[in-house]
Amino acid sequence: MARVEAAVMSVAAQRLERGVFLMQLLVATAVLALTVVTYLFSPVSVSDPLYVAGLAGMFLVTAAATVVPWSTLPRNAIAILPFADIASIALMREGVPAVAASLLFIFPIYWLSTHFRLWIAVLGPVVCSIVLWTSIWWNGTPFSISIVPTLFVLPISFSFLAAAAYQSAIRGAAHRVLLRQQARLLENAMSGVRRQRETLDEIINAVTFGVIGYDDRGNVILVNQAHRALMEPFGEMNEALVQEKVYLPDRVTPIPESRRPYRRAMRGEVFDNEIIWQGRPGERRIALAVSARQLLDDDGESQGCIVVTRDVTPEISAVEARDDFVASVSHELRTPLTSVLGYLDLVVDSQGIDDEARRLVGIALDNSERLLQIVSDLLVTVSADSHRFVMHFAPCEVTAIAAQSVEAARVAGQARGISVDVQSSGDVVVMGDAFRIRQVMDNFVSNAIKYNNDGGSVVVTVTDAGKDARIVVRDTGRGMRPDEQERLFERFYRAESVRQTSIHGTGLGLNIAREIIEEHGGTIAVESERGVGTTFIVTLPKERRDSAAAGARHDRSSHGS
Repeated sequence: MARVEAAVMSVAAQRLERGVFLMQLLVATAVLALTVVTYLFSPVSVSDPLYVAGLAGMFLVTAAATVVPWSTLPRNAIAILPFADIASIALMREGVPAVAASLLFIFPIYWLSTHFRLWIAVLGPVVCSIVLWTSIWWNGTPFSISIVPTLFVLPISFSFLAAAAYQSAIRGAAHRVLLRQQARLLENAMSGVRRQRETLDEIINAVTFGVIGYDDRGNVILVNQAHRALMEPFGEMNEALVQEKVYLPDRVTPIPESRRPYRRAMRGEVFDNEIIWQGRPGERRIALAVSARQLLDDDGESQGCIVVTRDVTPEISAVEARDDFVASVSHELRTPLTSVLGYLDLVVDSQGIDDEARRLVGIALDNSERLLQIVSDLLVTVSADSHRFVMHFAPCEVTAIAAQSVEAARVAGQARGISVDVQSSGDVVVMGDAFRIRQVMDNFVSNAIKYNNDGGSVVVTVTDAGKDARIVVRDTGRGMRPDEQERLFERFYRAESVRQTSIHGTGLGLNIAREIIEEHGGTIAVESERGVGTTFIVTLPKERRDSAAAGARHDRSSHGS
């Protein structure tokens, strides 16, 4: 900082000394020009002692302006030079009055008016006027019309010149101050912009996802290091999103030029996490989640766009591996379950067991069939098909189904002191699949017990809501945060607070429940408060609504694609 200040002071000193020299050079040049002209017309005149003394004085003043370090002296000390010029011009005027050297007074007057304070500027025309009047008095010149210019016109002209020059200098100084302030503000603003740009570059290069910026003409204006690293194995650095190696999520269909993320972004589209595959089939490939945002000016007009790319290959691979694992395990479970069911059927049909044993075997057979159906549902859930479940619609009594589900779960609730009850305003009949509705009820009730507090309660309420049956499952458990509720029905999702406990689960139950309810044309909602409990609300139409179910499936598939 000290070095910068020293450099600034050195430049200011050089500028001051150069200004002094140039002003004195202007005066000396005017005197020299007058002398040359006078010599050409009257060589004898320039030999007058007073004229020569004036020239010598002017030479000495010019030499002083050149060699004296004026930047080290007080600023007012520089005024010695223009006043010395006035004295030199006065001697020249006295030596040769005919050359009208009085007009040369305008140069030192201008110097004094433009470079010094007001009182010094006033002294310029005053001193020059006194010199003129003294000369007239000293020479005893009688008053006549010929001396009116010397007595009045020149002093008045000098005064107006000084006033105009001083005002001009004041305005110029104010303008320079304003310009310096504006320059300082501009420099500060530019410095701030540079710092912001550097900070932004550091931030953009620190993130692990690719960022590409385009202007409104499609030119690349920004590429961060993460994007370069993503594209480097493919030999593509800047406009990788418009290259030929870009494919749809099926990994084999090339994305048409008009539908490629870059083109869509340049058309003003905004989108999030569009999955594309980079790399040709059979070669190295990565999956990218692409998002785009528009850069808008104050008028809302697009000035370009930002495209963000994120490598989601590990995530997709993990999901595929998980689905493959679940499908494999499910297939392995179906084989022994089918065998168990076959043998249980043989036992039930045999005549060599008593009624109690037959009843117990029948319960085992029912549960085995339910387990086989759940395994089949699991296979459907993790498959890449439409996730549709096989439904057998018939009139079914929802209150009875709820009572059966509660009765089956009551033992598990009693083990933890949790009361499990069902409430109903009467029989409510709907056109649906009783097995699937029971599956939904079992899921809700088992979750209500599993995530409840010891000594809590679970209440299942079935009511007639006109054209719909309304099922409400309310517990007094731990509850959920809003962000957990938003993802509650996603496949394999389990809240972080639950994953940190010993409570096990697949994260598929609620997803399957939603599929079943929507296949019935119904709706499912959840209300939850942390530390208070959770309420699931299901509405089932009494009459089958094929169009509504189809619409629900269509919406879900659209969101998932």
